[in-house]
Formats: sequence, structure tokens, C-alpha cells
Amino acid sequence: MLLASCGGGANGDAIATCHGVNRALVAYDRSLVAPTPAAAAADLATALHDVALVQHAASMANSADGSYNALMTLVQQAQELPFADVAAALRSACASVTSPTGGP
Repeated sequence: MLLASCGGGANGDAIATCHGVNRALVAYDRSLVAPTPAAAAADLATALHDVALVQHAASMANSADGSYNALMTLVQQAQELPFADVAAALRSACASVTSPTGGP
């Protein structure tokens, strides 16, 4: 259901959003295996920062095509909820956006 509501075809802002989300997911994944709690906290902070940087692009993607509302909402939720709670959904949404077919 999430993927079906995540875009009717990739647009530049959705792709830019997912590039930033993918950077955030790399940092988040790194935080899960960090050698120290301080390194984990730093990686998680980087993930949150990377998601914050694409908030505008997510909004613009949704403005251009309302079917990107789920992507925009997930980016917003990543700012408000524990990142672990939205990481899998962000990963799935962006996999759909960046797939060779450009959407679901």
C-alpha cells in the first residue's frame, strides 16, 4: 500500500529526495554497527541532518505530483519519530522511486 501511494513516476525532486534519504540510510546503517556509542550518536545525527536537507525537495515532489505525499510524509516523520521507526519505509519508498521504471 505504501509503495502504491509513493509516486506515479519519478520526478527530479523525488529523485533528489531519495538521494538524500539514501545518504541518511547509509549513515543510519553505520550507526547500527558503530564501534562506540559516541560514533553511533554521530552517525545518527548525520542521518537526521541528511533527511532534514531534503525536506524541501520532498515537498516540491509532492507539489508537482500528489502521489509523492507518502514520501514527503516519511521524510517529515523521520524528523519527528525515532529514525529506526521510519528507516525501512524510507528504504522501500526510495527503492520504488529510483527503480529503473521510475515508480511503482
